[in-house]
Amino acid sequence: MPVPYRLGIDIGTNSLGWCVLDLGRDGRPKGIRRMGVRIFSDGRDPQSGTSLAVDRRDARSARRRRDRFLDRRADLMKALVRHGLMPADPAERKNLEALDPYELRAKGLDEPLPLHHLGRAIFHLNQRRGFKSNRRTDKKQKDNDLQGMKGGIGKLREAIEASGSRTLGEYLYLTFRKDRTVRGSRDGSVQPHGTIRDRPTVVKGKNEYDHYADRAMYEHEFDTLWRRQAELGAALGDEARDDIRDIVFYQRPLRPVDPGKCALDPTDLRAPAALPLVHRFRMLSELANLEIVAADQSHRALTLAERDRILEKLRPRKELSFDRMRALLDLDSTHRFNLESEKRKGLKGDLTGIVLAKKGHFGAGWWTLPPERQDSVVDALLDVADEGVLVDQAKADWGLDTEAAQAVADASLPDGYGRLGRRALAKIVPVMESRVVRYHEAAKDAGYDHARQPDGEVFDELPYYGKAIEHAVAFGNGEPADPEEKRYGRIANPTVHIALNELRKVANALARIYGPPESIVVELARDLPLGKQGKEELTRQQAENQRQNDRRREELGRLGLPANGENLLRLRLWEELGPVHDRRCVYTGEQISIERLFGPEVEIEHILPFTRTLDNSPANKTVSMRFANRTKGNNSPHEAFHAGPSINGFAYDWPAILVRAQELPRNKRWRFAADAMERYVGERDFLARQLTDTQYIARVTREYLTRLSGPYNVWVVTGRLTQMLRGKWGLNRLLSDHNLKNRYDHRHHAIDAFVVGVTDRSMLKRVADAADQNRERLIDDMPDPWDGFRDELRARLDRIVVSHKPDHGTGGRLHEETAYGLVRDPSKEDGATLVYRKPLAALNANEVTRIRDR
Repeated sequence: MPVPYRLGIDIGTNSLGWCVLDLGRDGRPKGIRRMGVRIFSDGRDPQSGTSLAVDRRDARSARRRRDRFLDRRADLMKALVRHGLMPADPAERKNLEALDPYELRAKGLDEPLPLHHLGRAIFHLNQRRGFKSNRRTDKKQKDNDLQGMKGGIGKLREAIEASGSRTLGEYLYLTFRKDRTVRGSRDGSVQPHGTIRDRPTVVKGKNEYDHYADRAMYEHEFDTLWRRQAELGAALGDEARDDIRDIVFYQRPLRPVDPGKCALDPTDLRAPAALPLVHRFRMLSELANLEIVAADQSHRALTLAERDRILEKLRPRKELSFDRMRALLDLDSTHRFNLESEKRKGLKGDLTGIVLAKKGHFGAGWWTLPPERQDSVVDALLDVADEGVLVDQAKADWGLDTEAAQAVADASLPDGYGRLGRRALAKIVPVMESRVVRYHEAAKDAGYDHARQPDGEVFDELPYYGKAIEHAVAFGNGEPADPEEKRYGRIANPTVHIALNELRKVANALARIYGPPESIVVELARDLPLGKQGKEELTRQQAENQRQNDRRREELGRLGLPANGENLLRLRLWEELGPVHDRRCVYTGEQISIERLFGPEVEIEHILPFTRTLDNSPANKTVSMRFANRTKGNNSPHEAFHAGPSINGFAYDWPAILVRAQELPRNKRWRFAADAMERYVGERDFLARQLTDTQYIARVTREYLTRLSGPYNVWVVTGRLTQMLRGKWGLNRLLSDHNLKNRYDHRHHAIDAFVVGVTDRSMLKRVADAADQNRERLIDDMPDPWDGFRDELRARLDRIVVSHKPDHGTGGRLHEETAYGLVRDPSKEDGATLVYRKPLAALNANEVTRIRDR
């Protein structure tokens, strides 16, 4: 019978520390059985932060475009030979290369051409088919690129019309025949040896368009040239025309995007973010979460009348400011909203409706359309790829004139998809419209299990995560013969995808040796769920924090004070008190000058008592007069000062304290409310909060691991608690000379995994129970896991061999990208020597084949 054990896991963006702990009869850890570290790539480019799949996808797309062009050219040549428009003999076809295709394309409009000459002209049309607009892909390009392309196409059409030319080929031949050149430049001059552009000129990092041909010009020329030659006596049939035309102008349809599954109804797709129904749901959700916060920090939800009043003004605006909302509800400046912050100044309205209700689009009449009608219009704008078809539909079905129909077709709507599908939204939104109710309550009323209670199914080994937590991944194709990632789908974030796969490898390897763990405890790194945009925002925030700290160091230097952690924190907290000329102690109202700040009269204090919250973060700190902090004691601000009027000989004015607290950052103001401790939950419920992390990746990882140990045997702890315990037990000294974490030694992940594994419910409960009698620092009372654990941990660390995941398998690239490829050396008589000389993109199919064969 397997000996029971607990698995502690510290998982990050590119690391996984693990520790197997033996359990005693009482279920507590009593020894270390095994531990280790797994290091892996996060699946992102270290410089740009983008997914490595982007580069692979771009390179694959380029190869496919080239392959498809070569296949199309080969198919066209076969069709031309089959219909008598090209000679069957390759040598005779080679001789046709000397003919000027532009001259043939022009003369063919008025003179009969030999069939092989006509074939030469058609073959040339296939070389550049012009730009074909696809609305769905065009929307992803920058607006200036789209406008530039359309402007270039318009300029070329105007030039063709002004020259009196009937086709693009005739215009090119007549305009450039003197120099035998046809490439236009951005300044209107002529460049030799080229064709009319179907791609932009890049000038100083910007795309500029001069004469830009579209697909319709080439299609018109093909039809005109074929018709004129038939009228001039050429033996051309409709079957040959249709066959050749289909080859030349065939456009592969875009593969539809898999938006993923609805979070509540896995049988339904997620709804597009541009859908008006999605915007209604978002606005109703935010207004249901919106609360009015009074000066005394009491808060209440909106009434139905207040909600509807704000919603009416919010819907047709890009953003409705919180100041405007206060005016709508007749609130004075002492009232705030819980969603209001220094970065967030208002709520967003119906972003799709704002675009379509513009003058020149649907106008104000858009808001009078029934919701179902609005959704059907947006569906057409999202689904119809052909712009001409969409314009015709807009005129016929939506009653728009040509100009408005074109403007609506060109409108840029929000990208992406929501979390819910249409069926779930159709049930939930009416519930939220009928009364002020939050999402989870509305989902429950609509018959959905928002909380997703675990079903209890457990496996001997973890299956692929897409199978175990199917609701969290994008749609798979369901084909049994395909790999699991294709069959079940995958999480789009590459960092999360790789981390979960590595977690599966480690957990299953241990399960095969020791059996499934009795319990699992996980710590998740804070930045694990961040995508590229989130990481960029984090980087910007860190850079700003660094700049502020550098400024404070300079200020401390001018004051002749050391720039240590406490002085930097004092200065930061002092700056949060308000304008520099009126920075006062929140509790007493006494002004605190910068000189007084660093004296014995002022000290850093916890707004909510540390012994009851274990919150040692700057968000729970301020600077105050020393005697006020002593008076406050182990109480919240409300508990200590709201009764007034005099405590220990000093008159504390609670209304004035609340006014001064309004100057503090938003994440501190609520701590002065009467129910602040209840809102924080208190030290006993702190245990539950430490064991539950609401971040997306934490929920997904926990749910995934329950498939190995059961739904109630897996919990998540926060990194803050792990850090405090690691420092308290002096474990940082195991890898460094000081009690500081050595992040250059990968084994520190194993130490974290050990701390995570021993941080169980029973340990936290013992600390909380002890705190009932001894209201001292709770972490200082944390007992050792067992006697001699440091020596055992040190011995285990010395035997760890860090495991590294290979950068790629057999499917990866063989070498780094280079600007050159392999070609034959023309200086060698036998031509057998290969040298790096020619760019890879310039290799023709025969050269690639020869190199591959060698």
